[in-house]
Amino acid sequence: MPLNIEKQMKAQLSDDILNALKLCSQTADEHDFKIYLIGGIVRDLILKRKSIDIDITVEGDAIKFCHILAQKDCCKIIQVQNDLKTAKAVFNGGVEIDFASTRQEFYPHRGHLPVVVKIGCSLQEDVYRRDFTINALAMSLNKKNYGDVIDYTGGIKDLNNKKIRVLHNNSFNEDPSRILRALKFAARFNFQRDKHTKALQEKYINTQMHDDISWTRIKSELKQCFSLNSAKVYDMFVANENYKLIYGQKPEIKGLEIKTLIDKYNPYHVWLVYLGTILSNKKIIEHFCFTRSEKKIFTDIEYLVNNHLSMMNSNYDVYKFFEKKSTESILVYYLLTQRKEALKYLENLSLIRVELKGDEIKALGIENGREIGRILKEILKKKLNGSIINKNDEIEFVRNKIK
Repeated sequence: MPLNIEKQMKAQLSDDILNALKLCSQTADEHDFKIYLIGGIVRDLILKRKSIDIDITVEGDAIKFCHILAQKDCCKIIQVQNDLKTAKAVFNGGVEIDFASTRQEFYPHRGHLPVVVKIGCSLQEDVYRRDFTINALAMSLNKKNYGDVIDYTGGIKDLNNKKIRVLHNNSFNEDPSRILRALKFAARFNFQRDKHTKALQEKYINTQMHDDISWTRIKSELKQCFSLNSAKVYDMFVANENYKLIYGQKPEIKGLEIKTLIDKYNPYHVWLVYLGTILSNKKIIEHFCFTRSEKKIFTDIEYLVNNHLSMMNSNYDVYKFFEKKSTESILVYYLLTQRKEALKYLENLSLIRVELKGDEIKALGIENGREIGRILKEILKKKLNGSIINKNDEIEFVRNKIK
């Protein structure tokens, strides 16, 4: 008897989602389509965990199926990808569902995007292109066997045994980003890689042949992993030597130290603080196609690490050293060097500002622009060492200068 999870669906999914799935089910039966919930949502229903993404696979043409739904006013199509025969639709209550045609793929180049060789294949052929057995589960949405789980790869057994297992020996060669995906799932579900999967991963990581990979996919997976802000994910990343995948350096830092700093200083790019402690190879940094703000973080890290901060420095020296540098880069600098001046700047010095404006100094009687600049610098120095406290002190300082 197949596992049926219709009860879990009613317990875990909202009424809006259940209604959308019923509309899909009725339409599929009326027009002779076989459709299935696929992947993560089936896994999460079995694990009784909350699921965000809803994916339906259609044996045949998913776009055609979506258009039938739209013609019946069941949904509105918001995105279509004709080459892969996929579509995204929104239903009542704002429920978004991704529809994909069953397909077969192959990888013409190691680590790059696959090429579709067949669309509209059987469900069994479709599931074998996926990453792990726990993500290759499907659940029928047709009335005849609604809620039945279809398991061609032993995914249910692996869920019960808390194992992450690849579908075939060439999995990591095809898509090395699966190594990072395995890390993410291991941390999220407290699962372990099975012995064979672990051996395949270690073999790939130690080949030192990682130039020819999709850096876009690697970046996406790294961002998802480290954005979890999990000390466990970071420590597993290091322990499993995943840093070799991106030509990174093994850090002598614990994940809890990074997480504690992130929780305290709240940087915008959480994931780059973790990555910054590992990634230093300029050539590889360029491969990642970072945005301008992301690239600035690594530029700032390079500047801070390679320039000299004297042990005998004034508050002003510390202020100027870290001024205009990103919070992420300052945190990475501290983690790499343990120089407490970095935290002193973030906690105290960075908050100090000269309140007087140039026009106000001019109104007090100083006309020369260079002199105004020098006075502003002097005021900042005195505020940083505590001899000037507030704006009234600043005004008094300028008046004394005039006298």
